[in-house]
Amino acid sequence: MSVENNAPVREHELSVGVLVLNYNTWDLALRALDAAIRLETGNVKEYVLFDDGSASAPPEKIDSRIAILRGDTNRGFGRALCEAFAAMKSDIVVLFDSDAVPLTPFADKVREHFERDARLGQLGFRAQDANGAQTESFFNEPTQWSLILGQALDARMKKESPRPDRLCVITGCMATRAEAYRQVGGFDGEFDFLDVDVDYSMRLRRSGWKVEVDPLIEVFHVGGGTLQLMRNRVLHFYKSRWRLLRKHGLMPSPRLARAVILARLVCERVILQVFGRILFPAPEVLNDKILGRKDLLAYCRASFH
Repeated sequence: MSVENNAPVREHELSVGVLVLNYNTWDLALRALDAAIRLETGNVKEYVLFDDGSASAPPEKIDSRIAILRGDTNRGFGRALCEAFAAMKSDIVVLFDSDAVPLTPFADKVREHFERDARLGQLGFRAQDANGAQTESFFNEPTQWSLILGQALDARMKKESPRPDRLCVITGCMATRAEAYRQVGGFDGEFDFLDVDVDYSMRLRRSGWKVEVDPLIEVFHVGGGTLQLMRNRVLHFYKSRWRLLRKHGLMPSPRLARAVILARLVCERVILQVFGRILFPAPEVLNDKILGRKDLLAYCRASFH
């Protein structure tokens, strides 16, 4: 559904809520919310920590301004996001990863952006590491080459500067209008922690909403905080990216793409088997990569269609 250009000016100030998801990272999630509270006392309607079925109980001492919502089972990141957003009562929801910490006041700036433009659906922030260097928090929507080339080779390719008509922002540090969220049907819970944010930005723009970035809102967020073997993370990438590209019609020749991807993975497996000990002296790293290519080949042959 497209948004009308002449949307009426709101008579009331838009409310801002802060949401952090948690799964066995209580200390990190509460650190993010505590930082938000220190920066934004009085400017935020609600602070919500949604726990996606952690095995451990929450700490005893928690700021009384933080509402704790707990799922009875681990649903995975995408489905947990959907359930968490359904509980939010604010006009604008600011979402931080559990390992993201806001560094600058954000509520008034976020509210100003959304009140100034009734067509704004999502606003990204500037993420940085401990040294202040910018980390990836917004980028152009991916093409089929991100999967055909593979993550390592694609990362080495020269990237086009982010464009408004292709802009995507990560869920780790962003804000979204609740009205826009509802109109596009929210997050796609079939995605896990990878590409759920890219899919959401793409659907917003395709439905007539704007996606923008305010680089003056700064957040500490290195990313990649999900603890798992590298081969599992790479497999997640292939699963999510293929589904994303197929869903949005960005894979014009799936059979050809599948054949090229499989050929590349076979070549990579052969190189690892022949030269692996030279390229990766650490046995655990080499073993992880060899098993990873084996898993990828099996998955792509069975599921890429």
